[in-house]
Amino acid sequence: MSFMHGYLTPRQRELWSLLIKKIKQKDIARILNITKQTVSKSVFIIEKKIARALYEAAKLNRIIIKRMEPLKGILLGYSPEFKTEVIIFLSPKYGLQIWYRIEHSCKDCYFYNECKKMLLDEIQLRGIKLREEEKSLEPSKLAELLFNHLLGED
Repeated sequence: MSFMHGYLTPRQRELWSLLIKKIKQKDIARILNITKQTVSKSVFIIEKKIARALYEAAKLNRIIIKRMEPLKGILLGYSPEFKTEVIIFLSPKYGLQIWYRIEHSCKDCYFYNECKKMLLDEIQLRGIKLREEEKSLEPSKLAELLFNHLLGED
């Protein structure tokens, strides 16, 4: 249960991964061989833990919170220091991520391949359909597709 993983236990991350795939709670109960009541209680706990991690990440990075959706694992904020919007994002697989919405090219970035793989994995995990040409976009553009989808801005 680390800050990096939203304070979620491995079992809670497993349950949350099923939730973000839009699997119904009754089906999650069957898949995980637990009761529907256990799923319901777990969802409540998961939401609180993720909210805490997103909130703490924002405060640590001096980000003003504009909107938070814990069960989606996303926080939209603003950095007065850098004068830009910021996305704090929790991935079940990759943990907490912070993305600054700035205009730039990722082509020469040291983390290009790592970011691209993480974003494509997350897009697939969340059931977001990409057109073939979108799969070749650079990470900053893939991030916009993912975050706009999660924030309902697409």
